[in-house]
Amino acid sequence: MRQALNGKDDLLAAIPSTPAVLQSLLNEINQPPDNVNLIRVAEIIGRDEALAAQCLRMANSALFTRGPALDSLRGAVRTLGISRIRDIAVSCGLLRLAPASVKALDPVVLWQHSLACAIIARKLARSVGFGDPEKAYLAGLLHDIGYILNLVVFPAQTKMAIEKAQREGLFMGDVEYSELGFTHCQSGELLGRRWNLSEDLVEVILCHHNVAAAVSNPALVAIVSLADRLSRASNLGLGYLETPNPLDACEGDWSILAQNCPLAKEMSWSEFVKDADSYLEEIRNLVSAMCKDK
Repeated sequence: MRQALNGKDDLLAAIPSTPAVLQSLLNEINQPPDNVNLIRVAEIIGRDEALAAQCLRMANSALFTRGPALDSLRGAVRTLGISRIRDIAVSCGLLRLAPASVKALDPVVLWQHSLACAIIARKLARSVGFGDPEKAYLAGLLHDIGYILNLVVFPAQTKMAIEKAQREGLFMGDVEYSELGFTHCQSGELLGRRWNLSEDLVEVILCHHNVAAAVSNPALVAIVSLADRLSRASNLGLGYLETPNPLDACEGDWSILAQNCPLAKEMSWSEFVKDADSYLEEIRNLVSAMCKDK
């Protein structure tokens, strides 16, 4: 599998590095909140016309303002806050990379799943006392970037795998392996390393469907895996519901989480899931606003 991917050096070279503006923006906002310079954030956003337009449109949407229209990036940044700015920046960056020609997987659907996973991962991280909920959020946003690489490098095979999974309600990883000989986890690892992501984020990308294989940060991988399962079970996956339900096999992930986050021993997975409907609806509203007209 790895040989097959690495043998596509010419195609891998066509995959851009993390867009420069996105990388600069993430470097600025992925700091302790007190260290983030909002003026600097606005200046970085202003270098990218599409990103600037998206931030202004989002800030002026009914979700965030009911007063006079905002016409400055600084005002938009203050209105949206750092977390929403990051959402918009990553969505713009990743949606640009996903090829529109492969109709089997709508990039907006992939983004909705990633955002759902991110929000759930952060909530779960806070609930179990994981030390860095914002890292869990970012890991959730990026966990499925392998789909982008597969769609670009192996479009026909990936389209066939997606259509089969959708048609039969199957777990996408199983279908990918049978059709391609590898999954979005392995290709995502390659892309994560190309983008110089941290080792624990790369491990999430590689192991989020096999938490037992995680070594660097098993708690983070377990959090993202559970968030991914809940997203897919709540029709916030890749546009279809799977059989069997992804939540039917989450005990192992929860056990690994409890071994690494003691607060998880004081609660159950079912307790965490019981109020999921409220924030899952919030996710759908956010994606609707962020991806309007895309």
